[in-house]
Amino acid sequence: MNELEAYGWKPVFQQQLYEYDESLVPVRVIEVQRTGLKVAPTQSDHAEITLGGRWFQMPPDERPTVGDWILIDAAKGSAEVLLQRQGAIKRLAPDGELQLIAANIDTGFVVTSANSDFNIARIERYLAALMEAEIQPVVVITKADLSEDTDQYRQQVEALGLSVFVEVVDAREAPQLQGVAAWCTPGQSIALLGSSGVGKSTLVNTLMGHEVQDTQAAREGDDKGRHTTTHRSLHMLPSGAVILDSPGMREFQLTDVDDGVGSVFHDVEQLAEDCRFNDCAHGQEPGCAVQAAIAAGELDERRLQSYFKLLREERFNTETIAERHARSREFAKQVKQSGARAKARRTGQ
Repeated sequence: MNELEAYGWKPVFQQQLYEYDESLVPVRVIEVQRTGLKVAPTQSDHAEITLGGRWFQMPPDERPTVGDWILIDAAKGSAEVLLQRQGAIKRLAPDGELQLIAANIDTGFVVTSANSDFNIARIERYLAALMEAEIQPVVVITKADLSEDTDQYRQQVEALGLSVFVEVVDAREAPQLQGVAAWCTPGQSIALLGSSGVGKSTLVNTLMGHEVQDTQAAREGDDKGRHTTTHRSLHMLPSGAVILDSPGMREFQLTDVDDGVGSVFHDVEQLAEDCRFNDCAHGQEPGCAVQAAIAAGELDERRLQSYFKLLREERFNTETIAERHARSREFAKQVKQSGARAKARRTGQ
């Protein structure tokens, strides 16, 4: 395996190189900074390159994020081309902008803990984002040492009926991470999603075999976490996989994940196909198969309400971002036209 393959390079990226100048060098983004990127592999462990102003005129989803493959001009130290992604994890950030969490990921660890932080609705939210990006999800329940009954948490995930792999671990103990480590094979790209304080950084440190991320205990009383990881970054594991740790996210607003929501709630959507009316709202309509399943104990009312909530949120946020992009493109067009008119006046044309 060569250096590129060690960082997750695949034939689908190799095929894109034929469109570009052979002098451009492919590298992977391992960290995003304010005005530049850290990339690898390079002659040293990593290199810092600049992002020209044109990148910041583009919508957020067209700029490089952690996990992206880009082509750089090594002589100039600049990013020139963003290669087409194979999926991306994204959310609507608190400021209302689209935020890419990671790109080109093979497996997503949804990390939660065996305490009051565990929230099945939040897990459904993360699963929707991963399934939309066609990323293999694995739910990792940490802090098993703090619970006398970890089976209750596993059973809640398994009750979703999604055949999602579940690992229950004490993230500090390497022997307990054998199931988790099985996903971390050479050339694989792993991303961690979860709230602050659930043990993501501890998980990374144990898999690495030494401390690369700071850790803190959750607050006493409510098990709420403290932010320890301050930025998203990729690390090369001794196993040969690359793993992404990211700051805990108290909010994970969904956007542009309609198929992902449908995959997580496939049971609800399959039942809906048997409703008497095609436009059934699954309320008090006669012949509603969804309500009949709830009455028969075959579907949890919580599942239906969670489905409604995520579907409304996803559609509203997707429309909001689409409108914002349209306004941004129109503004950029006006600026360009204004510049062209000013130049024409200066040259007398």
